[in-house]
Amino acid sequence: MKLKRKLGILILGCAVIGVALYGSIQKEPYSTGAVVDSVWDKYDVQSTQIGEFENQNIGKPGIYIDVYNEEEIQKVEKYLVKNLSKEDLEKYEIDVFLFEE
Repeated sequence: MKLKRKLGILILGCAVIGVALYGSIQKEPYSTGAVVDSVWDKYDVQSTQIGEFENQNIGKPGIYIDVYNEEEIQKVEKYLVKNLSKEDLEKYEIDVFLFEE
């Protein structure tokens, strides 16, 4: 009986460790570019750009996104605020605007 119990605990422990390792391996590392690029999959956008000035005194770097539909401007802004890190939100100015031909 003791052998079955020890074997069961060992198998359960291995399963927990396996699930934890699998979860940590599958997690993508965070990047600002990946978050901005994911906007393409979720919304109808014309272009995305992450820009910084060579001279930091000129202005705050920005994330610029062109959308086709005016209704999506707020949705894209909310998505970025939700998915970008706090550091990115402090570093970048987010500018989502309507594409004009």
